[in-house]
Amino acid sequence: MGNAKLITYDLVKPETDYADLIDAIKKYPGWCNMQKSVWIVSSSDSCATIRDHLKRYTDSDDRLLVVALTGESAWTSSICDSDSAKRVITS
Repeated sequence: MGNAKLITYDLVKPETDYADLIDAIKKYPGWCNMQKSVWIVSSSDSCATIRDHLKRYTDSDDRLLVVALTGESAWTSSICDSDSAKRVITS
């Protein structure tokens, strides 16, 4: 589980198009959209590096959180299928 990172964000201006942010997240080698604004990616980049890369696709008043996943995980359902999520989390 060394490379799994959780990305979550609050986008303050709902009328703004955040397709570029989502496209940037999907460029990581492994990704899974767990909930509307919660993603898990597989990347050897640090959390700060991922944050700095993604914040160029957000507005200054948006909120962005990147956390390294280093322990146990569980969920009841997600947007992506559970097998995909498990693959990304254990990468």
